[in-house]
Amino acid sequence: MSATHPELAPAIVAYIAAANARDTSVIAHCFADDANVFDEGVHQVGTAAIARWMEDTGRRYQPRVEVLNVQHRTGKVLVSNVVSGNFPGSPLELRYTFRLNEQGKISRLDISV
Repeated sequence: MSATHPELAPAIVAYIAAANARDTSVIAHCFADDANVFDEGVHQVGTAAIARWMEDTGRRYQPRVEVLNVQHRTGKVLVSNVVSGNFPGSPLELRYTFRLNEQGKISRLDISV
């Protein structure tokens, strides 16, 4: 399943493509201004912090995300992925839980095992 799966909102597709390309220039188009990301036990709040997190994660781990499954729950989009890269245990299956705002931008992303 690719990141362009029809069950994914455009902001989620754009985020996954940007993460794979390590392109932080699209963050403002994908995430709400007050969005937050929870990954590795740390919250990133706001697009500037999210861009720094994405840049740092890309530099350290060179992650590559492959979408396996998409589930829609009330107010959430659960995306199961295989993430490979330069990190212990690679590849890992991770779940991304997205919440979108009324404008279709990502307002929250939680990454978990």
